[in-house]
Amino acid sequence: MKFILWTMFNWGGLGAIILALIFTSIYIGGFILTTKLWENYDQHVSHAGMKCIWVLGFVQLAVLGILYHLLPQFFPAFIAEFFFS
Repeated sequence: MKFILWTMFNWGGLGAIILALIFTSIYIGGFILTTKLWENYDQHVSHAGMKCIWVLGFVQLAVLGILYHLLPQFFPAFIAEFFFS
């Protein structure tokens, strides 16, 4: 998150959007890789279960982004200290 902000301040909004899209593609690629690797195990998480886990993670990132950019007064202080200190 710090790197995206640094990119936005130094390269502008387009650079930050491109960087965020790269990170999102890594996130989605991690999902695809994880589901492919876990298919062959006896005890694996179903594709529907994996989709739920990853969608919840993406929603969490979206909610934190909305709180940070649109409602900064409601952004949790302990999360801000973790990312920005």
